[in-house]
Amino acid sequence: MKKLRLANVLSLVCNLSIVYFTIDAVWYSFRTDVIRDPKWFGYTGIHSLRFFTVLSNIFVAIIAILFVIKTIKNLIEDKYEFPHWMIVLKQIATAGVALTFATVVTMLAPASAITGKGYFSMFEHNNLFMHLLTPILAIVSFVFFEREKPLRIRESFWFLIPVIIYSIVYTIMVVFIGEANGGWKDFYNFTLHGKMWLAPLAAVGMLGFAFLVSWLLVFCHNKWQKRQERKLAEETSALNEPDSENNQ
Repeated sequence: MKKLRLANVLSLVCNLSIVYFTIDAVWYSFRTDVIRDPKWFGYTGIHSLRFFTVLSNIFVAIIAILFVIKTIKNLIEDKYEFPHWMIVLKQIATAGVALTFATVVTMLAPASAITGKGYFSMFEHNNLFMHLLTPILAIVSFVFFEREKPLRIRESFWFLIPVIIYSIVYTIMVVFIGEANGGWKDFYNFTLHGKMWLAPLAAVGMLGFAFLVSWLLVFCHNKWQKRQERKLAEETSALNEPDSENNQ
């Protein structure tokens, strides 16, 4: 029971941090001095809400608020379980920021280094929270601290719904409308500087990458939960053995 209580406390710390980091990062994007800075033109204020990174961070913060409320209730009542639907939502939200983290680390940051901006330029200012700290906290809390029965592998597919929706919107705004007609700039460079036929292929590739990230999260969560259940069963069995000997 002490371990479950500790896990809930650590979950509370992680989720409170996620909420704080997200509020700070989004507020930074709407600061007047940042909006007026020519360097960030088109990337701040209301324009920032077109980025998957920002949307996924906001979503995980909303889910984190639910977990903060539920965790406090757990600690007060000394009951340490989460409803299955909450765990599924946390998995979807965590997969979103984990996808952002994986994309930045393996694609965007190396591309930034090649262009001379530097690998770690992708972690400056509010991107330190959105690209690094929030994803890590979400992954750690989901995998290690938020206990529930193992998820079904097919529940990995739920995360593909928001990814598909975003991919469709992104393709329409970048390819079919275009920046010149009021659409979006290809800020993720999926078309490799204007090769529009690459956008649908990039969207399909990202969908596969998204499922891999989602599946890995479910796999790691289940692996840790099964390990904890095994240890709990062993400890319970060890505690019951003296009672069995006394009864004999």
